[in-house]
Amino acid sequence: MAEALRRAVLGFRPHTYWTAVVALAGELSAPQVLDRRRVVFATGGDRFVYHQVAEMDPAAAQSRIAEVRAASGAKAAEGIAQAVAALNQADLKVSLAVVPTGRARAARSLAEIVKSHALIHAAEGDFYRDIVADACATLGLDVSRLVERDLLLETSRTLGTSATALETHLNAMGRVYGPPWSEDQKLATLAAWTGLADLTL
Repeated sequence: MAEALRRAVLGFRPHTYWTAVVALAGELSAPQVLDRRRVVFATGGDRFVYHQVAEMDPAAAQSRIAEVRAASGAKAAEGIAQAVAALNQADLKVSLAVVPTGRARAARSLAEIVKSHALIHAAEGDFYRDIVADACATLGLDVSRLVERDLLLETSRTLGTSATALETHLNAMGRVYGPPWSEDQKLATLAAWTGLADLTL
């Protein structure tokens, strides 16, 4: 296999306590799914941290957020390291991770966030996505961030194909690889695919 085809990219679709991970490698027009896994990085009291701190005084809230960030980041790094090690054992090099972001929002203080249930949910989404991205960086991976809702359009533009054709391709991949192949795996695959394009174009 050519050197360019021995490079794998990790794509993610994070949630508030776990993330879907898909590893892609191979030809840009028809990449291979080499690994799929679920990495759980927050359990029990480390989940939904902004909901937890809504009634705390500011100092205690900031301390709790920092505590959860450290604990969840360590668990995320451990799980992602296992994925990287499995690929390394298959003689594949992983240097890039693509971790989607939410839509851009104006910066808010913690005091503003905890006054709004909608802002709490948005902050938690950003918080746990950032934990995954930071864990990848801790492992020495380059990290690319793209807005999740733009992944299909960005990937179709990069590949020079329509979004409809790309969705058809994704569904076909699901039939080849079998379950799990939900929206989580599809979005993680699109994320990895954009990264693969960065390596090969």
